[in-house]
Amino acid sequence: MFQSIFNIITKEFSGKNAKEIIGGIANFHRIQSSPGFRAAAKYCQEKLEDYSISNVETHSYPAKGFNQYWGKPIPKEWSISSASLDLEEPTGEAKNLCRFFEDSCSIIQRSKATPEEGITAEVVVLPRGLSEEEMKKYNIKGKFILTDEPDLTMLRLAAINKLGAVGIIYDLVSELKPIRTRANFPTARRYTSFWYGTKKNEGDALGFVLSAEQGEELRKLISRVEKENKKNGKQDKVKLHAKIDSKFYEGKMEVVDCLIPGKKEGQEILALAHLCHPKPGAIDNASGCGTLIEVARTLKTLISSGKLEPPKRSIRFLLMAEFTGTYCYLATNEEKIDNFVAGINLDMVGADQCVDGGRTLIMERSHNSNPSYVNDVLSAIVDNASRQVPNFVDSGAIATFKYANDQPFSGGSDHALLGHPDVGIGTPMFIQWPDRYYHTGEDTLEKVSPEMLQIIGAMTAAYCYFIANASLPEMLWITREVASKGKERITKHSREMSNKLVNNLQGEKEKIEQENMLADFLGKIDGHIIFRRDVELEALNSVLKLTQNNDENKTLKQQIKELEKAIMLHAENEINQTKTCMENIAKALTIEPKRKPEKREIKEQDDEKMVPKRIFKGPLSGLNLNDLTIEERIENKKIDDEFKGMHSVLSSAFYWIDGKRTIGEIAKLIEYDIGKTSISYLVKILRFLEKHQLVKL
Repeated sequence: MFQSIFNIITKEFSGKNAKEIIGGIANFHRIQSSPGFRAAAKYCQEKLEDYSISNVETHSYPAKGFNQYWGKPIPKEWSISSASLDLEEPTGEAKNLCRFFEDSCSIIQRSKATPEEGITAEVVVLPRGLSEEEMKKYNIKGKFILTDEPDLTMLRLAAINKLGAVGIIYDLVSELKPIRTRANFPTARRYTSFWYGTKKNEGDALGFVLSAEQGEELRKLISRVEKENKKNGKQDKVKLHAKIDSKFYEGKMEVVDCLIPGKKEGQEILALAHLCHPKPGAIDNASGCGTLIEVARTLKTLISSGKLEPPKRSIRFLLMAEFTGTYCYLATNEEKIDNFVAGINLDMVGADQCVDGGRTLIMERSHNSNPSYVNDVLSAIVDNASRQVPNFVDSGAIATFKYANDQPFSGGSDHALLGHPDVGIGTPMFIQWPDRYYHTGEDTLEKVSPEMLQIIGAMTAAYCYFIANASLPEMLWITREVASKGKERITKHSREMSNKLVNNLQGEKEKIEQENMLADFLGKIDGHIIFRRDVELEALNSVLKLTQNNDENKTLKQQIKELEKAIMLHAENEINQTKTCMENIAKALTIEPKRKPEKREIKEQDDEKMVPKRIFKGPLSGLNLNDLTIEERIENKKIDDEFKGMHSVLSSAFYWIDGKRTIGEIAKLIEYDIGKTSISYLVKILRFLEKHQLVKL
């Protein structure tokens, strides 16, 4: 249905031009709420206007630090002119360690300024994982601390605010094995930032970022000086001199908004990418913004030339700060939200797959709490685009790029907000992952591939235009595609559960353990398949959002009704066949499904019946927790330590909490969705969040 559209767009879309635009964006230091971000937004608007796109504007939102949109604080504006860190003593080792103008990631973003003359102080190594009491033993008052402590916020609150350290020297490497480890990635500096809540405490700390290589050299120097002092009775110190020219003030944050109008007002497709991150940030995420600007140019050119007709629905492009900019736009345009019938999020695209491995192109689905037809439309386009080179007998074709189509939701970008039930915009994501250079100063333009931009940009443009111009024939095709893929997903999920059980039954296990596993499986398989069935039924009915008149709606409903029957029957057959197969395997293993009834206290049963209500809109994020004190963070960490590996359960919960479901019902949905759950954890963590006015039980 979209082949001719894809072919026309592919000829016009320019990966080379997209890369040039990305290069322009990458010249700006684009920290949220900053002059550099504003300059980048202006550059993007001017580029769009250069392509004769008339419906372009930049929205400005107050950035005061304490002001919020949908419960999410907008960072206070911060600017930086210069920063440098020098090793001063021992004098024989004196040298510059980093300068902001050479590597923008060498500063901890949102650092406060030093006095004009700078700060000179001793530097000491502070091991990771220390409590505040343990930190006291290192006598850090008035000193710089060299550390790779992952919890930077806790470090800032304890070491700087309470114990009086003058600054943080940070050499953490966020490992992404095997693509990135501290050992194989020695020269990059990690993108690191102080994040503040609404307490007006911006500018309470400063810090610099070193590479792993520099950090190790400095650690060895400190160790050597300490040993020499002990041996010779000296009191020599390793001293650093820091100088930062920066400031905080109440400012603004921008969202670039561009519209290709449709023939009818009302319905829109939303394409977005985040503009923020340090210079250069070429792939993350100048690439998403540059690609969307080229998508807009391509569609404008083709429509103006008559090669594509004006679409029935409008296509809106947003370039904004990740999450915070999206919250600003949605909170101030709530009346428009229902108009968006589809979305797409570009986060880290166009990366050269020949550079240092990884960077598989991933098409990630929207969340199961908001089922949508959009996933199967984009998946079909990816499948079509991947048929690039025919095999030897021309009976099929293969891709020249690495890709993973139709992957489950994992979040981490703006589609997590758009696809939340509070918003309800079906939004899949394109991302290339894993990326070795992600969130470092080495995310540079030469790692961007025009060929990958060409592939991803053409698919994105085809997706936007196909849905924007879809009429009844396209809608009927979409329902068939959703129903067909939905049945495949139901079977896939059933098969994966069965395979996991069979694998677990193998090996040296006690008979009672095998029987418990089998009983557990047979008790849950109905719920899992029915959950998947209901998700697919909702996705099928979501196509009705595209109808623009009663005749379309009536005809589409008739086809949906028939396809619903097929999905229902398929799910029923899958349950029966799966149970029969597992029971036969059990007989062959001479085991029976047995499980003793679980004894539960009355209090636990009462807790399960509580109904949580969210105080804010959208998913839970770190932005909601920025105001926590040290003591509150410690309490939160104790819960996480008690329930290892359950953090994803909390993230999932905030998609299923609707003010009506009980904790027990939510826990079941989470298990069906991500494969694990814990009522005890949910009760404890939700009680914690209730104390901080994020939920009400």
